[in-house]
Formats: sequence, structure tokens, C-alpha cells
Amino acid sequence: MPDHQAPGSPSTAPEASTGVRCRRFQPGWAWLPLSLLLVGAACGCAGGSAASARKPGPGVSKTLPPQWFRTELYLAAVDADDWEAFVAERVTPRFPGGFTVFDARGQWQPPQGEIRRLATKVLVILHPPTPEAEQAIEAIRREYCSAFSQQSVLRATSPALVSF
Repeated sequence: MPDHQAPGSPSTAPEASTGVRCRRFQPGWAWLPLSLLLVGAACGCAGGSAASARKPGPGVSKTLPPQWFRTELYLAAVDADDWEAFVAERVTPRFPGGFTVFDARGQWQPPQGEIRRLATKVLVILHPPTPEAEQAIEAIRREYCSAFSQQSVLRATSPALVSF
């Protein structure tokens, strides 16, 4: 998996092999880089080089743990009961070790359409880089699209230094 991929650029493995549809960049999707920047700033995830991010802080072991990934799935909000059932039946069994969900507000503009503002759920999963984790995340995306008639689920994955 590449460390990063420009929004809207052609998909490469693993998405291409999982059957999840990815779209090429379209002018109506120009909001994506700005929205990801704003989400990162709001989360306090700003700045610094990759080298500085890997240096342990005071009181932290100088032995770095294995590399993990932070995957965020941006899911259009649905009815609360439907959401709870989806999480209980589709997410928790795949990631029983834990995950985080928070509410967000977003907007997007479909091609030749008006800007749409919507409530969003952000599902954050910290996971090792394994085929099993990859398959589980892609299954969640496919099943969410199918269960709630969504065109897609935005995925953002980045390296993470994780310590328990």
C-alpha cells in the first residue's frame, strides 16, 4: 500500500483487488484536499516531518513499536438504531480490540449538482498492516454502501506510531 495517494488519483492495490469502486478525480470533488486538511487540523494532527513524528517524547520508550496504520472511514450518518446495529453486527466482530467513532459535519458537491451538507460518522481503526485487517476494512466499506444505498465510503489511511 502506498504511504499516500492523491485524492482522486487512479486506485492501486489493495482497493483495485477488493471490488470497491474508486473514482477518478472530477472537478466536483475539489473539496476533498481542503476537507481532509481541516479535519487534520481539528484533530490536532498538523505538521512535522515523518522523522520528527517517529522520535519518542520524554518518558516514552526509545524502542519504537512496530508500524501500524490509522484508517478513517467517513460514513454518511444514518438513523441511530440502524447505525448501532451496523456497528454491533459488522464492525465490532471484525475489530473486537477496539475502534473510535465520532460525529462530524461534512459537505460535498456531486458532478453537476448542488453542494450537499450532511452529518457524518467517522470510524477510526488503528490496525497492524495485515491482509486480515485490510479485508475487514474493505468489507465494512462494501457492506455500508450496500446496507444504506451509498455510492462510496471515503477511506483515509496513514502510518501511525501506536503505543499501548
